[in-house]
Amino acid sequence: MKILFIYKYEYLEPLGIMALSAQIKKYGHQVYFIDLEFSRDYIKEIEEIKPDVIAYSITTGKHKFYKNLNLELKKIFNFFAIFGGPHCTFFPEFIKEEGVDAICMGEGELAFVEFLEKLEKKEDLRFIKNIHIKINGVIYCNELRNLIPDLNVLPYIDRELVNKYKHYSKLHRRYVLTSRGCPFNCTYCFNHSYNKLYAGKGSMIRQRSVENVIGELKEIKEKYSPKRFQFLDDTFILNKEWVFNFCKKYKEEIRLPFICYTRVNLVTEEIIVALKEAGCITLLFAIESGNSYIRNEVLKRNVLEESILNTARLCHKYNLRTYAQNMVGLPDETLENIWETIRLNIKCKTSYSWVSIYQPYPRTELCDYSIRKGYYGGDADSLSENYYFESTLKMKDIRKIERLHHLFPIAVNFPFLIPVIKLLINVPLNKFYFLIWNIHRAFCYFFKVKWIDFSELFIRE
Repeated sequence: MKILFIYKYEYLEPLGIMALSAQIKKYGHQVYFIDLEFSRDYIKEIEEIKPDVIAYSITTGKHKFYKNLNLELKKIFNFFAIFGGPHCTFFPEFIKEEGVDAICMGEGELAFVEFLEKLEKKEDLRFIKNIHIKINGVIYCNELRNLIPDLNVLPYIDRELVNKYKHYSKLHRRYVLTSRGCPFNCTYCFNHSYNKLYAGKGSMIRQRSVENVIGELKEIKEKYSPKRFQFLDDTFILNKEWVFNFCKKYKEEIRLPFICYTRVNLVTEEIIVALKEAGCITLLFAIESGNSYIRNEVLKRNVLEESILNTARLCHKYNLRTYAQNMVGLPDETLENIWETIRLNIKCKTSYSWVSIYQPYPRTELCDYSIRKGYYGGDADSLSENYYFESTLKMKDIRKIERLHHLFPIAVNFPFLIPVIKLLINVPLNKFYFLIWNIHRAFCYFFKVKWIDFSELFIRE
């Protein structure tokens, strides 16, 4: 069968789509990919492909865009439309939307293969685990299958799928996942809800073997000559023994700079030394809030300020660049709380301080809290597609908080400007502040955290 994935570029390689492609190609299906950001004429491309199935991987906030796109395509072409990704996992009622023929919840590799095999053979589609399907107006909902226990059985993700576009084929930084699952219960994240969905269906935390990951890295290195890797695991250092074994092998066989995410209360000097010796150049860690009540009671991070400062100290001791992650516009947060977060980032002497504006994703604990406190109405469709830069909450000083968001990393890197910034957030020059934010971010990405190279700016096709 011909399966077409449609996607619109969002900063990263679409690893989920690439993983599904690798799996279904094993069963002889023809797989195609269109990125709307780079396609010159996607309607013409679809005409030429004549797909049997068009698949979309969607997140909450972006779901409206893909739903409307699918409706437009349905007016022109005849195809089966299936949606997957986080939004479908946590909002299975999405199957009721016009034009949506099926959704896939949770891990999709095994479910999608079974669905395609039965669709091709014209067999009964009503009772496939993970799949909710609409047949002649009747909706059939099915339970989740068990989690895949051994990630090593899965093929390496299909990087060739997206390499039709130079933007992907010429990337100097390649993204890799070495594990699935998160044991922590931060209230703003979907992980705690995901863990509840899969309760009793296998271990949530699964790690690929060191040999399996090194094999993929070697293949990427040989085929695409990247300059660095970035590991996207929520907490790369979760398994201490695995980290030490990986670092040893990586240093011997890969020898490229890499970037990874960590969690400050798991960091030890021994781990930092191992990462540094293996080639780690930038460590990402979450501060989220400098206010202890917000960080530990509202967000349930259970992270002490001493752990944050210790991680920063060790990174500086071993010359690792630091990329701190923060949020503003949180429920119950005041402007003074945000200044506490800025002051903690200053103490950490971060190479770059990323800051997001909190979005109340429904089905998360913090969203429920936001609804109870009257900050948010609970409608997922009200979430902005521009979720990095706009708040959905109805809260005191929220417009000032949005402006402070744009100026946050400036305040961290140039503390002497704080008195001026405290005045500026009263003036509604959001577009100007956003421009400053982008200029500063670009400078830090190129020169401070080595996120991207100048050559990547000129890759579009």
